Amino acid sequence: MKIILVVGLLLFAIFFSLQLMYLFLSLKLSKPAKQQSGQRVPQQKLTILVPAYNEEMVLRSCLDGFRNLVYRNYELIIINDGSKDGSIPLLMDVLQLRECPLPAMNKLEYEAVKMTYCSDLYPHIHVIDKENGGKADALNAGADHSTGDIIITLDADSVLEKNSLMHINEAMQDPLVIASGGMVHVGQMYKGGHPEFKGKGLVKYQLSDYMMSFYVKRLVQAKFGLMSVVSGAFGAFRNYALFEVGGYKKTIGEDMEITLNFQKLIHQKYKNSKMLFVPKAQCYTEVPADFKNLSKQRVRWQKGFLDSLRIYNKHKVHNLGMRFVMFLVLDALLPGVVGIVTTFALIVSLFTGDLVGLTLILLIMTATLQISLRLTAYRIARQYDHRYSIADYAKIFVFSIFEYPTYRMLDTYYFVYGSVAYLFQHNHSWNKVERTGLVSIYPENLAVNGVPEVLQVAHAMVVDTVLETLEKVESVESNETPKTNEGVKKVG
Repeated sequence: MKIILVVGLLLFAIFFSLQLMYLFLSLKLSKPAKQQSGQRVPQQKLTILVPAYNEEMVLRSCLDGFRNLVYRNYELIIINDGSKDGSIPLLMDVLQLRECPLPAMNKLEYEAVKMTYCSDLYPHIHVIDKENGGKADALNAGADHSTGDIIITLDADSVLEKNSLMHINEAMQDPLVIASGGMVHVGQMYKGGHPEFKGKGLVKYQLSDYMMSFYVKRLVQAKFGLMSVVSGAFGAFRNYALFEVGGYKKTIGEDMEITLNFQKLIHQKYKNSKMLFVPKAQCYTEVPADFKNLSKQRVRWQKGFLDSLRIYNKHKVHNLGMRFVMFLVLDALLPGVVGIVTTFALIVSLFTGDLVGLTLILLIMTATLQISLRLTAYRIARQYDHRYSIADYAKIFVFSIFEYPTYRMLDTYYFVYGSVAYLFQHNHSWNKVERTGLVSIYPENLAVNGVPEVLQVAHAMVVDTVLETLEKVESVESNETPKTNEGVKKVG
């Protein structure tokens, strides 16, 4: 019993120290960096990939995000991964698609492409219709047909904030940045052009989770080169690096797997390179609104984490570096283990009457720290122009206290169930979450700032032509050779 107590206290001490580190470092690092004006920064060519399998319900909202973007130099490739719903007819209607050839580089492997389409309304939007192969397979198909220097992945239920690509572009002006991730917000909490803390408790629970995961944890991890996940909901990668690691693998957690491959690339080859978290680059996603779909998602996340650990087993630790591996294991596994130990200790102490005081003290310390971390995340969000009303902050404070002994118990449940299911289930399917398509952060009309959409496209094309001409003239006059990715490849 004494040995178990000592081990439990040691695990708790490590866990508590790690969380304290997150708390203090996130506050220290949260001052927004001064960025250059978007008008003066050269716009790199971006390719945005949106894999879609039975996403008819959310594609309209996703496209609304692109209609409102202020960034010009990008292409959008929607990859229909063998959908059985009305995704293709919807895209045909909304985008006025026609068959057209899209050249493939043949650098990545994926299921057969049935047809490629171009939009008559939007020359920068393309659609790939392919056989079903899963999300990773769809992303590989899109990347293989891309023309951008930077490849951005976006979930079909994600809606981009209008300046999001500007901020990604600014962050990746540094050639040493080979990947970056944006901030993913809970779309159901964004209403009337601003965030509102209003809705189901299950959604509020996820909001606190997202806020802490990104504004606290991701902020600190990126600073010290310890990012283990560039979210598939909104991530950006240098094209040469994505091809160099062989694209996406067919795993349960493809976003974590690709991030670990980038960490391996940095550790072994591009030693001066880095991955960033860009808080100002924001998108809004629809989170599960019921226990059934939340369970699908969270169990899949836990399985994906374990699957990534399996790929990078003890014989491959040197590929990532001991420092990164130790942090990854402690940060990802310790919260779940401590949750199990403290729950078990509480039950035992209540039945036996032993160590009740110590158990309650540890629980109070953990609760105080976890509530502080969540409130800190909301404080940091204010610095990046994501603000709630005074009344909402009061509700957030009350809910943060209420959720710890209630909704937070789900974290331990999903950790245990996901781990057991991964070990004993043979078929680890994607288990797709159902969406409603209700998330929208823009007005329903298709015009931006009162300008009809067709005129916007025409105006953008004229502006692009003029700017390209001016850039060529300036390049000739200055006799400067533009930087290329080939130069970037030699770093490290």
